Amino acid sequence: MSIARGLLTGFLGGAIADKEAKDKAHLEVVKNVRTNYFNNTLPETIEAEDTRKTNYELLAGEYGVPAANVFDANDFTVNKLSMERLDELMKKNKLDKTKLEAANFGTKYEDRYNQRGVAFEDKYKSVFNQLGVKQIGSMGPYTVKSQLEGDATVDMSEAPTTPMEENIPISSMQVSDFLIPTGVGVALDASKFAKAAESVRGFDELITIDPVSKKATVKLGNRGNEFTALRNITQEYLSQFGTGKEGEASLPAAISFADKVLDERVNHMIFGKQTAEGRVSGLVELKQDPKNLNNMIASNNFSSGFLNNFPNASDQRKYIAQGIKEYSIAEQRYFAETFPDGVKFSDGSDAKIFLLQITGLAR
Repeated sequence: MSIARGLLTGFLGGAIADKEAKDKAHLEVVKNVRTNYFNNTLPETIEAEDTRKTNYELLAGEYGVPAANVFDANDFTVNKLSMERLDELMKKNKLDKTKLEAANFGTKYEDRYNQRGVAFEDKYKSVFNQLGVKQIGSMGPYTVKSQLEGDATVDMSEAPTTPMEENIPISSMQVSDFLIPTGVGVALDASKFAKAAESVRGFDELITIDPVSKKATVKLGNRGNEFTALRNITQEYLSQFGTGKEGEASLPAAISFADKVLDERVNHMIFGKQTAEGRVSGLVELKQDPKNLNNMIASNNFSSGFLNNFPNASDQRKYIAQGIKEYSIAEQRYFAETFPDGVKFSDGSDAKIFLLQITGLAR
């Protein structure tokens, strides 16, 4: 054998041995990557999403879906520690439900779940390339999770987004925008409130101002719950309208705002409201006033929208009771007093009597 041939044979042998060593090392890396993915990454990601979903559902049950949506967008649903931070936050604040219900959010829980799926696939695409798999597909935690729950597999190439209302701006999802601090409100002087309240709801006919002492005397008769409800809501929002010792400068603005909130919580919920896009139905169907054909009055029936959503009496009662339970007792009683007579649940029982009973106005 020539020297040149011997050198060539030695070189080739060394190259083959080197390639075998590299292949072996690569196979070991692939094996470790695969083991880590299936033993750690995949189960941990599925567990994390299960925890997040469970926490989201707990918050939706306690605070409502709009609030749970905001909390999830701010990662309060991630784990036990984040939920504890939220608990601490809510001890010092309460939700501004009026702002939450009016908000037009850019994403919902399902959108963010799908977006995390897209990010996961992008992050671990190289891992699966090493495993010889072109697409993660059924080996990804998001698709696996969907299949386990019986859902259709989501195409992660295009994460779905929430349909937006046309011409309605997207609302902020900052938690602080929907919180009202508690325990730090401005003191509300009863006499000053009474004098300022003369400007709304015809209360000027019920309030007398002493010309000497300037003190207000209130004779409300059967409008006590309405007056107290307005005062409670004014107190709820007063701290947002100024920093005076007793909110003197801000009190009229706070009362005007409270007047609108009380309408939203009671009259609009019961009778509906007119918007630029048309009339939004409330709980009760309206009918034409036979004495004034240009006027609409309450009928003795629930609205068709309410009946379609809640066809049985048990759900009807539950929805109405839950809808007012977060309000002060005066607001709940004003709601019951305002509800029209003669409206029946699907089982024939009287809705107003039910409301008077649960608010303590009747037995």
